[in-house]
Amino acid sequence: MYTLKYYCQGSGDKEILNLLQQIKDKHQISYEIKDLSTNGQYDQAKEKAAYEKDFKPRAKLLMKTTGVSVTKLRSRSGNYFVSKPGTIALMKDGQIIWWIHIEKDIKQFLQNLLLSGRLPV
Repeated sequence: MYTLKYYCQGSGDKEILNLLQQIKDKHQISYEIKDLSTNGQYDQAKEKAAYEKDFKPRAKLLMKTTGVSVTKLRSRSGNYFVSKPGTIALMKDGQIIWWIHIEKDIKQFLQNLLLSGRLPV
């Protein structure tokens, strides 16, 4: 079973949340929201933990499936940006198998998924 996991700050982008709910209703693809902020503020420790636990161990597979390195979620200065501006991860059996980053790309992906019902893997 597949799940879409939305890494965000606070409650996330309303349009993205709306699209996730529509996808769930129409295609029965569940989703979960992962707020990486603390009291609505950027939390470096939560960002790093999400990167180290969820993305880094799957880096080679994710590079194969997306063509994009997970290092895009980390800066040279040591900051992590999993939830800024947002990331959608496609999960299977609790493991990330595909991901997309940047709000406009997320919205386009979700709109296409809503229309077609086809996952990228």
